[in-house]
Amino acid sequence: VEPIIITIDQPSTPDTGMPQTDNTEAPESEAELGQSQAEREAAHSQLVLRQLQLLVLADKMYLKGYYDLSLSLLNDIISDALDKPALGRYLELMAASHLRAGDSYSALAWLHQAQAQAPAADKASYLHRLRLLQQAYTANEQHLEAAISAIEISITETQALNLAQQQISNDAIWDLLLQVPSMQLHAKLQSPLHPVAKGWLELALSTDNLHTLEQQQAAIVDWQLSNPLHPASQTPPTSLSKLADLQANQAQKLALVLPTSGPLGKLGQAIIDGFMASYYQTYEQCHSVCQGLPQLLFIDSHTVVDWTDTYAQLQHQGVELVIGPLNKDKVKELADLNLSIPTLALNYLTDNKLQAGTQEDGVSDAILQYIAPADGNQTTHSEAINHANTTDHPLYQFGLSLEEEARQLAQHGRQQGYKNVLIIHAQSPWAERANRAFQQHWQQLGGKISDSISFSGDGDHAQSISSGLHIDVSKQRRKNMQKLLGQNLKFEPRRRQDVDLVVMLALPQDARQLVPTLAFHHAAKIPVFASHHAYQGPTQTTRDRDLNNIYFTDLPWMLEADNTVTKVQEVWPNRQRYNRLFALGADAFRLFPRLEQMQMFPATRVRGLTGLLRLEEDAIKAKLSWARIRNGHPQIQQGAHDIE
Repeated sequence: VEPIIITIDQPSTPDTGMPQTDNTEAPESEAELGQSQAEREAAHSQLVLRQLQLLVLADKMYLKGYYDLSLSLLNDIISDALDKPALGRYLELMAASHLRAGDSYSALAWLHQAQAQAPAADKASYLHRLRLLQQAYTANEQHLEAAISAIEISITETQALNLAQQQISNDAIWDLLLQVPSMQLHAKLQSPLHPVAKGWLELALSTDNLHTLEQQQAAIVDWQLSNPLHPASQTPPTSLSKLADLQANQAQKLALVLPTSGPLGKLGQAIIDGFMASYYQTYEQCHSVCQGLPQLLFIDSHTVVDWTDTYAQLQHQGVELVIGPLNKDKVKELADLNLSIPTLALNYLTDNKLQAGTQEDGVSDAILQYIAPADGNQTTHSEAINHANTTDHPLYQFGLSLEEEARQLAQHGRQQGYKNVLIIHAQSPWAERANRAFQQHWQQLGGKISDSISFSGDGDHAQSISSGLHIDVSKQRRKNMQKLLGQNLKFEPRRRQDVDLVVMLALPQDARQLVPTLAFHHAAKIPVFASHHAYQGPTQTTRDRDLNNIYFTDLPWMLEADNTVTKVQEVWPNRQRYNRLFALGADAFRLFPRLEQMQMFPATRVRGLTGLLRLEEDAIKAKLSWARIRNGHPQIQQGAHDIE
């Protein structure tokens, strides 16, 4: 059949040689297509508008202080619909809201995402983001990164700052640098740095390991002569500018009132030995006569009966600072007196609020907990303190605190973004006290306790962990299913999924069994934090290979040996049991010239062998070091950001 061909004249269409088609319906199809595209564009515009409205509303809620509501609104935003400026604001607001909610770890993640996806477009935005970074790094205890951010802010807005503002900026930078370990400062100096940042780091290192105010003042003057145009030379941090005045008031005669006889005699002598090791190290650093070295008077506190009479005699002999006693009962006696001489006691009073429901240790037991037993296993610390002093002269308290260590475990875990914790602890008084302190602080920080399980050490590790991880519940489900179906089933137990961190409070022998047992029960990928008790000390053997990948806290003395540690170990190679008390004595020497400075400038930190020391009310607290076991040996963690 011949087709009927209808020709429509289209003079404007060139002859392409291609087959022609019937386009009668084309105008209607294009209209429909155009209408669909318009609808899609309108819908997209509405979507974008809604996201912007949510962002504006979240911003308003944040500014009014409704941080949870702001975060809830932000979570409803589809970020892919935002352009770069709006995306940058969204990511910054996410970071700020998480920071206000106490989650500095997530805040940093959002800020790094902002840097990658929506770089700051102008100076104001750049400064705003730097300030957020400084706050987040500080909250996450990444003090070097916080200091570098503060230095960048100072460099960027130097011309806009008046003298008072420059002073505030320099004080903030210095306060952050005081909290950075020297190893981290040295490492950072090996990387490319702005000259101003390099100068700040060199200033921080210039006073490192110098114990007297005299030596520190001389080192700062030398640095200023080499860096006359640096902001810290022209406007020195306040605490540095006052060193000369503090030096003039430094105690020139000290009395060490510590036990050298009686049940605590060996402990007191270990503290004195640590004190004298720091004393002679400082003496060797002097190029001429050491004016900063005090005269020393030694009194056996075990023989002291009347403290009022003893202090009257010390005052008559011109003593300006007392270091000691060690016995907790004697410290309590001093707390009830109107002291005529400032005193640095080497033990803590009991804080009833923190220790509610616990039985206080005997004096000897509390002190003996600082000592490693003869077999090398470590035991515990004494109790914590936050005691407000009411005497005429300050009674400073300084020691080693088990509860403070437990709180630092909790603080660090929350800073890393962990929320649900499983606690595994020994059935012993020290571990139960640490468990209570950890739980209290963890919950105060918004964390949740998934479970707290104990073990006796009598071969019950597997049973305890199986129960804590609900492996036994999983196995019971299998039995129920098999009974229901009447046949054997292929089965692999599943652990509970509401645990993202394990905290272990155990001595080395138990810890070496607990970690492999966790792995066997399908928990190898859950990070494990431990107190110092899990680590027995340096070894040339592979005994700690079963502890691989755990993170633990300990004194810098145990992990970051400096000159004082080396000298003590050379002189007393067979007295490893008393390492912690040596460190306590060495830090007592480092503290004595800085007590007034720490009281005047609360941000002051002293790098000690028991930790980074700070003064809170009348108690000296020590921030411990962190390490990770790799190949059976501890590796220092330089900052919170090193935790994976």
